[in-house]
Amino acid sequence: MHKIRVLVVDDSFFMRKIISDILSGDPGLEVIGEAVDGNDALEKIDKLRPEVVTLDYEMPHLNGLEAFKKIVEKTNRPSVIVVSGYVKEGAEVTLKFLEAGAVDFILKPSGSLSLDMDKVGKELIEKVKIAASVDPYKKFHNQLRANTAKMLPFKKGQGVVVIGSSTGGPAALQALLPIFPEHFPLPIVVAQHLPEAFIRSFVERLAKDCQLKVVRAEDGIEINPGVIYMAPGGNDTEIHMNIEKKAALRVIENTKEIETPSVNKLMTSAADVYGEHTIGVILTGMGKDGSIGMGEIKKKGGTTLVQDKDTSVIYGMGKEVVDLGLADEILPLDTIVEKISEILTPPNG
Repeated sequence: MHKIRVLVVDDSFFMRKIISDILSGDPGLEVIGEAVDGNDALEKIDKLRPEVVTLDYEMPHLNGLEAFKKIVEKTNRPSVIVVSGYVKEGAEVTLKFLEAGAVDFILKPSGSLSLDMDKVGKELIEKVKIAASVDPYKKFHNQLRANTAKMLPFKKGQGVVVIGSSTGGPAALQALLPIFPEHFPLPIVVAQHLPEAFIRSFVERLAKDCQLKVVRAEDGIEINPGVIYMAPGGNDTEIHMNIEKKAALRVIENTKEIETPSVNKLMTSAADVYGEHTIGVILTGMGKDGSIGMGEIKKKGGTTLVQDKDTSVIYGMGKEVVDLGLADEILPLDTIVEKISEILTPPNG
């Protein structure tokens, strides 16, 4: 049986041991080496040819991000899982990793020497196996920006765009959302599986690139056309009609489900409020979150769009929607905004 070859990179002996022990405990994985910093990692990648690397950021001599920039230049480049901290700095750096092509990340439960690392063992093993089976180094930015000139004029009308994504989503969203034009006639609400510290940093990054205003969703706020609302991490966000009969956001604590913010809950609530004027979009991600919500949108007469396999880092959430026959269109990432433009533009222009 083929075993996935993994290189563990961390300047902490304790973290290297914990991660290595977790991975070695799975019969489908083989830890072929360990590295203590970025320079050591680059040498061992050339020598050992791992399929996956777990990479810490804070290391002496050459940090993880600088090492990663060199890894992506290699011909036989391995997939990378980032080992991240919860703090704001760790979130910002991890988002840079994801934008550059890292498959995913795992969080250190507490501190770089935490012995609680085994609590995320199952998640780590699953993500390493997925990382070995995908090509994370797909680039969309140039192609997407070129397509902006092809957009049709928008007509203002009632409705909403709801977007769900998971693994690979941060890079896809950073490519997709800046293409929505100024004065876009609908609100856009996004559920991306990320912890709260990451959502706050992600909103700040998107706000610098997008033509539309980008805000973190807050409980009770009314939603307005031309604004992108990012659902907070660790909670679920739903759309409802408030006492003034206006569409507003409701943030609900999520203590039971792993996949949060829930794409299903967001999309189901959007379909209840907006009915046939709902446009649901599922982007890259593993798992099945979103299939129920897309089913509700379809049932209410709305439109369902799915990012295709070729442009997805992981074709999991989208595949589930497609397999259930719930996708109206299966599209490359760089054509989704153009398709939404067509949907919102009457035939006579």
